[in-house]
Amino acid sequence: MRTTTSRQQWTAKYPELGTDPVPIEPNISKDYFERERERVFKRSWLNVGRVEEIPQAGDYFVKELAIFKTSIVVVRRKDGAISGFHNVCRHRGNSLAQAGRGRAGSFICGFHGWTYDLTGKLVRVPDEEQFFDFEKSDYALKPVATDVWEGFVFMNIDHHPVETLQEWMGELYEQYLGYPLDKFTLVARYQANVNTNWKVFMDITQESYHVPHLHKRIVPDSNTSKGNPFCHLPSIRIFRRHRASSVYANPEHQPTPAEAVAYKHGMTVLEGAAGNDSLHRSLNPDAIPNWAFDSNVIFPNLILHVGKEWYITYNFWPLAVDRTLLEYKFYMTPATSSGEKISQEFSRVLARDLLREDLSTLESVQAGLASGALRQMPLSDQEIMLRHSYKVVEDSIRA
Repeated sequence: MRTTTSRQQWTAKYPELGTDPVPIEPNISKDYFERERERVFKRSWLNVGRVEEIPQAGDYFVKELAIFKTSIVVVRRKDGAISGFHNVCRHRGNSLAQAGRGRAGSFICGFHGWTYDLTGKLVRVPDEEQFFDFEKSDYALKPVATDVWEGFVFMNIDHHPVETLQEWMGELYEQYLGYPLDKFTLVARYQANVNTNWKVFMDITQESYHVPHLHKRIVPDSNTSKGNPFCHLPSIRIFRRHRASSVYANPEHQPTPAEAVAYKHGMTVLEGAAGNDSLHRSLNPDAIPNWAFDSNVIFPNLILHVGKEWYITYNFWPLAVDRTLLEYKFYMTPATSSGEKISQEFSRVLARDLLREDLSTLESVQAGLASGALRQMPLSDQEIMLRHSYKVVEDSIRA
């Protein structure tokens, strides 16, 4: 155990996380990855979408989940409830829903015509009398547990999970109670298939240490200042399995000409809050001055950034020990004028370019970790959320 200084506030607040370097083996070991598949992802509630994607009865979307080697169909039933099923016909395994999303009154297998209603019940089998000792009720679609938190649809591959979604969300369950996430509009969606471990990918969104270096061209002074040159996080909140932080906004930031035009007509992704009075009670829970946005890390693979009039979701889907699919969605309050559309377009492009800069490092980092040159990573006080992240994964594997 190393000694700490008065400026290393987060280690002092969470001493149970220690200060030792973190081993890199979990990011390069195929065996460790397989244990994550079994003991992390198969036991977790995972965000697969939002309710706005399936607003009416019969609306559905398909989620390909390589980590489970399966496909899930999520559907709005006639009673308004949302259900999830393995997208697999119980006859001979054909995929039921071939399209990524759509609307259907029932699901009909294109192979032999077996038909299921929106509750997953098998309702029609052509030439049924040719089957032996056959009861349709024995062949309903295999369900997955499904629930909703603040409009986010979660599923658990275990139909009878040990914890409810509310129990899983724990300390974050009521954080956004009453916050109008359903009123925001999707303004950008990106995907990236990157040759890096899912935890390495998530690491870059859980610290701001990289901001003054990696993002110095795009946002040279938005989140740094003379008083905070390294973008220290003014608030970090460590929970049982999740974690959150608030990011600093430089009150003396000088906008570029393009930013100035965007600021003039509407809210942008760069604009922090001058004071806490104008914020919804869900935001900036520690009431820090010079607040930019909150970042919530929902174990295992969802990150939710929430700003004053916008939010971003990152879903990190493991494909292999060294390959990850990122699904990135950016939401803003609906534009009501052409000027606000300009502001949204500025924010969309800026967010895209910041994401590209993050992506530019990841495959190099993974190659470095796999090179054999390193055995461990020394983490600073400002990287304590990474330390907690690796601990929660390890604890889950050992459970």
